[in-house]
Amino acid sequence: MNETSQDISPTPRLTGISVLAADDDEINQIVLDDVLRYEGARVEIVDNGRAAVERITTAGPTAFQLVLMDIQMPEMNGYEAARLIHAQAPDLPIIGQTANSGADEQARCRASGMAAQISKPIDPEALVELIRKYTLARQGGTIDWKALDARFPGKADFIRRLLGVFIQSQTPTVAALRAAANAGNIDAIAPIAHPLKSSSGNIMANGLMALALRTEQASRQSQPEALPLAEELATALEATLAEVARRLES
Repeated sequence: MNETSQDISPTPRLTGISVLAADDDEINQIVLDDVLRYEGARVEIVDNGRAAVERITTAGPTAFQLVLMDIQMPEMNGYEAARLIHAQAPDLPIIGQTANSGADEQARCRASGMAAQISKPIDPEALVELIRKYTLARQGGTIDWKALDARFPGKADFIRRLLGVFIQSQTPTVAALRAAANAGNIDAIAPIAHPLKSSSGNIMANGLMALALRTEQASRQSQPEALPLAEELATALEATLAEVARRLES
């Protein structure tokens, strides 16, 4: 698909983000191309899952910041394509596009390596926000470092100790959240998210804290939304841990 949108948002929200989209439906391709280019993204569209895998293989794991993956496509479906891409580029977020948003479908998407799913027909606003969430998480920038320094003025050694403890205590949380989500165990999520909420607040990771709170509440209320939220929280925590590690190495 070579056609591009001539209109750009006056306040584009996806500037600098490169997206690979796999979809065999021409109407869907036109919509995705228009929505994403309007928001400033760079977009490349292929017709099937096999082509998406080949593109990642050729371009390398860092050529794109995110992959949009339709589920039902000829030659290779989205599940298989996602598994192969995830094996090559485990840090590359893959968002599944599906007409079936049930729990079984969500579980299959997660099992194939997808970070999240979005229902079809695509809601442009929901798509933009989902892309922003996963690409910004990958890029880091989740901690308010100035606020952290202001909270503990003149205590650089203490802050480094605090960050070290955060890495040590929260690294296992990523696997625990994903295990609960993959098992469909909604009740197990709240006890995992609760301490993360406090820890992330202490290091001024405010977005992570808010997501942990939302995930905990959904779990305590036995809402099915708790399962994808747990996966989102795991992804956001991974980004925060990587950011903290970079800070400690500097």
